[in-house]
Amino acid sequence: MRRAEFQSHKLITAILPKGRAAPLIKTLVHERGINRINVNHARGVGRLTPLRHRGVGESTEKEIVTVIATVDEADELFEFIFFAAEINRPHGGLMYQQPLTAATLFNMPEEPEEE
Repeated sequence: MRRAEFQSHKLITAILPKGRAAPLIKTLVHERGINRINVNHARGVGRLTPLRHRGVGESTEKEIVTVIATVDEADELFEFIFFAAEINRPHGGLMYQQPLTAATLFNMPEEPEEE
């Protein structure tokens, strides 16, 4: 992507409890046709989680899902992810969006047709 193209896109990030990323990705691919998704794993403790009161050093696994969206679709997609990932429930995670600063365009090679 060229620098001018970045200004027309946003990066949506959702930090989810372990096990919520795969169903969310499946939903995004099958229901919305989104293929600009990345997943990372992390460990952490939320400020209001029950583990916080058990002692220092205890944490839970998190999954970080990032999605690139055009500026036109970003708000609608943000709301869709919010409910599809169940972030609206207690301890459901958090999410935010920001302007896209960099990305690499990657296309899968076309498969040759079978004879």
